[in-house]
Amino acid sequence: MTNNSLFIATSSFSVEDSYIFNLLKKKNIFFKTNPIKKKLNEKEILKYSNNFTHIIAGTENYNQKVLNHLPNLKYIFRLGSGTDNIDFNTIKKKKIKFNKSNITPEVAVAELIIGFSISILRNLNEQNNNMKKKIWKKQMGNLLRGKKFGIIGYGKVGKYLTKLVKAFGADLIINDKKKINNINQKSLNYLISNSDIISLNLNYNNRIILTKEKLKKLKKNCIIINTSRAELIDNEHLYKMLKNNKISVAALDVFNDEPYYGKFIKLKNVLLTPHIAGYAKEIRLSMEREAINMIVKNYAI
Repeated sequence: MTNNSLFIATSSFSVEDSYIFNLLKKKNIFFKTNPIKKKLNEKEILKYSNNFTHIIAGTENYNQKVLNHLPNLKYIFRLGSGTDNIDFNTIKKKKIKFNKSNITPEVAVAELIIGFSISILRNLNEQNNNMKKKIWKKQMGNLLRGKKFGIIGYGKVGKYLTKLVKAFGADLIINDKKKINNINQKSLNYLISNSDIISLNLNYNNRIILTKEKLKKLKKNCIIINTSRAELIDNEHLYKMLKNNKISVAALDVFNDEPYYGKFIKLKNVLLTPHIAGYAKEIRLSMEREAINMIVKNYAI
């Protein structure tokens, strides 16, 4: 397949959307979607996208090895905001053009983080399960108001989350590796030791934020929320701490291997979702349409 062609590598994509489907058809663009509907590993990327010239990428890894085995690749569009899965040195050497989403999912991600927080504080999951078992048992919950809410990473998600947290009357503790004007930042150690809720909102960049040593400094009733990258946490030690009730609860939306069927599933004090933080219809459809428009624009490279 040497003519221009499009492989949509993301685990889901709305090709049935009339706007997207009709535009691809009108422009006579041959395309194929991810056939296994999950995050592709290196072997799977090479297997399914080997001869394609254009790729709409998700969070799968486009490292030097992968890119060097895609001889026809001319263009990558990253559907999403993070780019830590893209080897830009190799892209530059191979003269592969690159774009990423201008439409970003910070509203969807931040809303889910608030949803996690309230669900955990009010024991909604357990109370729902009890009702379905015909158990009428009222459990006293807690307010988000007045809680110390730690935000690690003050990018687009962190900024929007700050607005929502303030609206609920929680006390903010913010940490970012960069100095931010008009924001009273605290050290990472201070945030970890003093927060009732901690949300991770940053890319991986080969740096574990919640290491084994850092996890030991958490308050016992702390809630950990990770909607960013699984690699940001020492998940093996997090599992041990949750299992032994050294910390209260974790809400995890991202995993090292996806789909995830690992041991966190067995813990009652973990709330799990299948990488849906940015997966709100209004945001996702706008991002997908933007991706297709960029593909059409760059199709005749």
